[in-house]
Amino acid sequence: MGRPVVLLTGKEYYQPGWIEEHWPQLLERCDLRLSDSKPGPELDALLAEADVILPRRFKTTRQVLEAAPRLRGIVMPGVGIESVDKDAATELGIVLANSPGNIITVAETTILLILALAKDLVGWMQAARESTAPTSGMHGMELYQKTLGVVGFGRIGRYATGLARAFGMKVLAYDPYADPGELAERVSLDELLRRSDFVSLHVVLTPETHHMIGAEQLKLMKPTACIINTSRGGAIDEPALIEALRAGTIAGAGLDVFETEPPARDNPLLAMPNVIGTPHGLSHTDESFKRCASLAQQSILSLIDGQVPEYIVNRGVQWRALQESAIPST
Repeated sequence: MGRPVVLLTGKEYYQPGWIEEHWPQLLERCDLRLSDSKPGPELDALLAEADVILPRRFKTTRQVLEAAPRLRGIVMPGVGIESVDKDAATELGIVLANSPGNIITVAETTILLILALAKDLVGWMQAARESTAPTSGMHGMELYQKTLGVVGFGRIGRYATGLARAFGMKVLAYDPYADPGELAERVSLDELLRRSDFVSLHVVLTPETHHMIGAEQLKLMKPTACIINTSRGGAIDEPALIEALRAGTIAGAGLDVFETEPPARDNPLLAMPNVIGTPHGLSHTDESFKRCASLAQQSILSLIDGQVPEYIVNRGVQWRALQESAIPST
């Protein structure tokens, strides 16, 4: 029997030498096959032989999963899983795992955006470009004793809380599924929005969290408050956010994610002086890339050895691979 087949979609992502540097064990033990992810006979043939899929820039739908009868697992290269039909994977007995190696950098990015908004960094940079001398009306705020509202208290939200507390911030937390313990005060979403000076989103995008921040939620916030989103753009109703910023309902926004990515050039958010927007890449670091790659490699090796990966997402799955022997790697 041949070596286990690992299908890597989004082949344009992988620069020459990247796989050799980051995945030497996969190269040794597996048959790595790259695809540009375009539907057609070539992709169908790859899916039919795949034992594991690592999807980039690719929707792993029920149709895709049903076309892969040998599939043991799906390993996401990062933390997000919204591009995978999780229910279909679970129903078909396929393990879904992610690679949460970007916890530190996303949390740092959150604090970076909070600081940039608090200090009006964009305004000060523009003043320097225009050779404008400071006036009494040009000032920002300190984070000390301000209130941060963390929506979603998973690994990233928890780490961001620790960083915020180091600045002397009070932290409120909203998460129906996680208890912040002594790290933060657990409150309802409405109370968090009313009391916070900064609201930071750290949620996985699901039907439950899609547009969880809309016009009604934005109206609850202080007019001096800012919203930060480093999770997924779909968690905020973007037209409602644009209107709230224009109307002065809230003071500003720091966004590393948008509903459509990359954001269109004519997206009004990009032209607003009280918005800092980056194309879902501000948290990219050498360290996080290496960490995510290492976790992904570990998960794939676990799957081909017939073991459940550490970072399995659909823990209730009846894994069909448990009924088989481990895939041999020769």
